[in-house]
Amino acid sequence: MDSIVMMRNSFLFISCFIFFSLGFLKAQKTPAIYVFGDSLVDVGNNNYLTLSLVKATLPHYGIDFPTKKPTGRFSNGKNAADLIAEKLGLATSPPYLSLVSKINFNKKNVSFLDGVNFASGGAGIFNGTDENFRQSIPLTKQVDYYSQMHEKLTQQTEASILQNHLSKSIFAVVIGSNDIFGYFNSKDLQKKNTPQQYVGFRGFLTKSATTEIIQQWCKEI
Repeated sequence: MDSIVMMRNSFLFISCFIFFSLGFLKAQKTPAIYVFGDSLVDVGNNNYLTLSLVKATLPHYGIDFPTKKPTGRFSNGKNAADLIAEKLGLATSPPYLSLVSKINFNKKNVSFLDGVNFASGGAGIFNGTDENFRQSIPLTKQVDYYSQMHEKLTQQTEASILQNHLSKSIFAVVIGSNDIFGYFNSKDLQKKNTPQQYVGFRGFLTKSATTEIIQQWCKEI
């Protein structure tokens, strides 16, 4: 029982995705939100994964969304990513793969300065967490996508302007539940790791990923 409680507490800790008070950030005129995570904040990336079994495309997804249609969100309406943006007076950050699709297929210029959502339903902190779903974007790959986006931004935007923009933006990370489910559904993982060891390793990887984003590309957050 103690192990289960600890795992739940760890999930709540990892899923805390606001670094500062939203009210304070609104007053500071946050320019954009960059989102990393799983189905709790995915706004459509999985719709662009050809092999994925996890897609929010059925009619009941989005039944309470303004358009009354499924949007790739794993909810009946808006999700946490939408609500954060609303609180800050911003538009919801679009899914990264939708922007890449516009660039690759429509040859359109897109802006990453308005925020980007890298989250993917079924994703975990560990690579391979999504084995049952065939395809999702794990946290490490989401960070890789951010790196690619940053490279494009450095080519399009003056360095000082970009640094100022990113330092005032929100970086939200909502992930961890799929790793917990994976642990309790895997006898092999339970034999190799105690719950304490597993949680500790998850926390280490999450911290490593977020530190990479913050230290390399955001002087202050």
